[in-house]
Amino acid sequence: MAGIRMTGLVSGLDTETLVSQLSQAYQAKVDNVKKEQTKLEWKKEAWSALNTKLMDFYKGALSTFKSISTYRAKSATGDLSGVKITAGSEAVNGTHRVQVLKTATAQMWTGKRLNKTTDADGKTVDKTYTSTSYKTTSDTSMKLSDLKDKNGYSIGDQIKNAEFKVSANGTDYNVKVNVGDDATIQDVLDNINSQLNGSGVSVDFAAGNFRMSNDSAVAKEIENDTGETVTVFENGYDVKVSAADETTANIFGINTKEATLYSKSSQESDVTIVGGSTRFYEEVENEGTKVTGSSKLVDLGIAEGTEIKVNGNAITVDKTTTLSSLATQMAKLGIEANYDAGQGRFYLNSKGTGEGNAFTIEAVNADGSASNALGALGLDLQVGDEGRIDAQDAEILYNGVKYKQSSSTFNINGLTIEATAEGNEQTFNVGTDAQGIYDKVKEFVKSYNDLIEEMNTMYNAKRVKDYEPLTDDEKKAMSDDEVEKWEAVIKGSLLRRDDTISSLLSSMRTTLSKQVAYTNSDGTTKNYSLTSFGINTSVYTERGKLHIYGNSDDSDFADFDDSLMKAIMADPEAVAKTFSELGNEIYKNLQTAMRRVDGVSSALTFYNDVQLDKDIDRYKDRVSTLQEKMIAEQDKYYKQFSAMETAMAKLQSQQTYISQLFGG
Repeated sequence: MAGIRMTGLVSGLDTETLVSQLSQAYQAKVDNVKKEQTKLEWKKEAWSALNTKLMDFYKGALSTFKSISTYRAKSATGDLSGVKITAGSEAVNGTHRVQVLKTATAQMWTGKRLNKTTDADGKTVDKTYTSTSYKTTSDTSMKLSDLKDKNGYSIGDQIKNAEFKVSANGTDYNVKVNVGDDATIQDVLDNINSQLNGSGVSVDFAAGNFRMSNDSAVAKEIENDTGETVTVFENGYDVKVSAADETTANIFGINTKEATLYSKSSQESDVTIVGGSTRFYEEVENEGTKVTGSSKLVDLGIAEGTEIKVNGNAITVDKTTTLSSLATQMAKLGIEANYDAGQGRFYLNSKGTGEGNAFTIEAVNADGSASNALGALGLDLQVGDEGRIDAQDAEILYNGVKYKQSSSTFNINGLTIEATAEGNEQTFNVGTDAQGIYDKVKEFVKSYNDLIEEMNTMYNAKRVKDYEPLTDDEKKAMSDDEVEKWEAVIKGSLLRRDDTISSLLSSMRTTLSKQVAYTNSDGTTKNYSLTSFGINTSVYTERGKLHIYGNSDDSDFADFDDSLMKAIMADPEAVAKTFSELGNEIYKNLQTAMRRVDGVSSALTFYNDVQLDKDIDRYKDRVSTLQEKMIAEQDKYYKQFSAMETAMAKLQSQQTYISQLFGG
């Protein structure tokens, strides 16, 4: 990259313009190669878009057109209610009878409402209960038996088994909590502190936490150098504390089973207290609590240890089980379950329809006796109760034979019978789906015509010798609309007379003009082609587009005799044989055309994408090389102009000196 050039200061010449003009030949070479690169990039874009359309045709309309099953499609017709029937290709033609006796249902339970009740005046009001919560305690008069963890489980016994050792000032103090069953937190503190007497260590309790302090240092007030009175500590010592077990370590904050309580006299940081990681809570009753998804089952009268069984699999109620968490656990046991907090109800569904997918719900106490849990949950639903729908199999009569299964959709004799409502016996007819077959052929013809029309437009595009990709300077002189139109002319001509397009068009046209031999049921053989079924080309200028005679969507041929529909109705096998064979030949030819060629093309492409990429890269390399040569040429000219400027500056200096000598 060239640096900043200060030129023309002495001569007054526009050096930049002069250098640009002198290197114009190199710039032209760069521009010409860039244009060729751009045209190749546009050509790749054009082919990529066409390749997508060819693949869509190949996978879509052509794939359907070649399939023999397309022409064996059948339909079920009749004025039916409560049942939908679809005929497969294996369905037996003729008149059939069907009756829906039962439709399949899933088991669905809508629980009774838990968050609302009726007052003495008959009004619906919020239902409330007394809930329990747990808060950290600082009350040292609480009994150990009343201490809880954050979930409400008794935790006091952990304290009664605590053992630890304090090594202080050369003496070991082995502490073992020794209190009775009715002991309070204060009793524990007194018991421990009496055993630590003389160690300089004490234990207290605050904000749900036991704390251990090093109080060995003695406070003393002194006057410092500025005359201020300050407190200092003296005669203190560090203390080592070790726990006998992990529980004790957690209660007193000795997390590594050994901790150091530093004396204030030896540590400026004043680290004298450690607090346990185990926190202690007291139970709080909250009257008038509304029922929500967070309501705990034990607060709603369901005993801890109760087992709620879904299909025999038990969920054990504990102090943390809520209405919402119960639904979540039930949903893991083979059913759909939800607790709707807004409605205050449980909603339970079997995962499928039919008796085989039915579920059971029961509840028992921890001792195996009957539990009131289902009543408390609003799930004590009996047969016939509002909100209870039991699972049921579907039953139908088809041609006088009863069929029963868990799903309402039956697959019988090539028919798909979907029962939607119970009703009386009905009849329907099965026959060739002539309209469906006709529509598939029509779809193929339209897709084929759209494809070859675009390919013909590309192949027969006009030559545009006078149009080349624009340089940046040329674009600046034109409007955006003008640039877009200019480039569109070039892009539209890039695949003109493309050999691959020519080959593909020729292959498809040739195949679709062929005849196919078909042996009739009487043993005679006849040749069929598209024209045999009223599918023909028209004028030459359409370049091979197909028309179906009698097609109402084709205004030029709508009044012709509809040979295709007649053939489908009269001899669908002849239609199937002809169209399938022709379609398969086109399909195989396209497969061959897009077969991967190493170093030339990728799989599933009809054009030489790899070769195009290589050619584009070669142009990029040529552009870089030419640009380097142009910069070198420009540098040469700049050096020459610089030398001229230097010489002129010297001459000017000499002239000034001489002029001064002669008094100028």
